[in-house]
Amino acid sequence: MPVNLPELRRGDPRSPRQGVARQGVIGPHLGYVAAILAGVAVWGLSRAMLQADLVMPFLSTLLFALAALFGAAAWWRGWMDPSGVTYRDVAGALTLIGLCAAATIEPDQMLRIVQSSAAE
Repeated sequence: MPVNLPELRRGDPRSPRQGVARQGVIGPHLGYVAAILAGVAVWGLSRAMLQADLVMPFLSTLLFALAALFGAAAWWRGWMDPSGVTYRDVAGALTLIGLCAAATIEPDQMLRIVQSSAAE
């Protein structure tokens, strides 16, 4: 039984080639790798330069900010080929990693941070 698939024209935004062409120079793959490498670098530098209580809140905030940037890029780019990695996928992955980093923050740790900032 033959399946009738819609025929995609060259200028059609649903065309896979159009989605690849709209990814831009960097694309979501390299953007994800760059975001993860930036997160690892910031994590290493913040462990050396900040108090131990501030490392994970700082890292999770950075990951949420990067996820927001990739979400904005996904909104700006519009439709992309759903069979590949999109900016929405990268934003979701960074949000998930940021949530996991935020989950490691203990309530006592946040209390110490708030108390130390209130004392200053």
